[in-house]
Amino acid sequence: MEEQALKWWHVRWGLACRTIARSAIVTGKIIGLLCVIAAVGCGVLYLLQPWLSSNHLGKFDPQLSIIPVSLSNKTEGPLSNSSVEQFGFEFRLPNTGIARRFDKTGLVVFPNGWLEFPRTLNDGDSVIFGPVHSDKDAKKLLDPELLQTKFKLIQAAMSVKPEQVKWWRLRSSQNRRAALLLFLKFVALTESDSMHSLTVRPIYMISSGEFRGFQLGNPDAPPYNTHIDLFDGSDHHLAFDIGGSEGHGQVLTQEQLNAMVGSIRPISK
Repeated sequence: MEEQALKWWHVRWGLACRTIARSAIVTGKIIGLLCVIAAVGCGVLYLLQPWLSSNHLGKFDPQLSIIPVSLSNKTEGPLSNSSVEQFGFEFRLPNTGIARRFDKTGLVVFPNGWLEFPRTLNDGDSVIFGPVHSDKDAKKLLDPELLQTKFKLIQAAMSVKPEQVKWWRLRSSQNRRAALLLFLKFVALTESDSMHSLTVRPIYMISSGEFRGFQLGNPDAPPYNTHIDLFDGSDHHLAFDIGGSEGHGQVLTQEQLNAMVGSIRPISK
């Protein structure tokens, strides 16, 4: 009896071992398959990363689909003899008698709002120009001329739309370059106007004398907020905002704004 019981024990143990072995093989195959699927999935996500990130940015901020167009109204309105100075430049104010003060904070107050110089324009403090010059990938993807002037870099970024990044181009240089410029556009818009994503506004190309740049928003249409970015022939950067309290009326007309931009001159030393 003991011998027979021992034999049955050996048989059962062998069956159990074979069952465990088969289960281990099946489990190993399943785990291996899952690892392969995960690796392929990660690889696909890596290849599609430029398109995925650009597509996400485009949905998050519709303003990114707007590219600069020429300003249709280039008429200049009358100006007064009063002027303001900021960042080494001087420009005259509208001939409407609505300017009330200009103080050390860089603010010109009007009845319906104000003109404000947002900050000292130091490239080292900018989240656009500084990091691009220190990023090796950016230097490889962007043309050297884009890295030499702030205006050309912003101009290239403003001209890109999310739709230009194609999923079927994967991680090609063309896709990665467009995705990088699109991100710089997003950062530029956010840095220049923290409220830009709440209202999709036009972007205009503007120029006057040696100055060229961009105008974000229409001062003749609600919400009347406008941001100006200008660069002179030496690539010096001048920026200011026209806005007001929530629900404010029109601050300046496009003709007045055109005349102000046209009056900008370097301060004689």
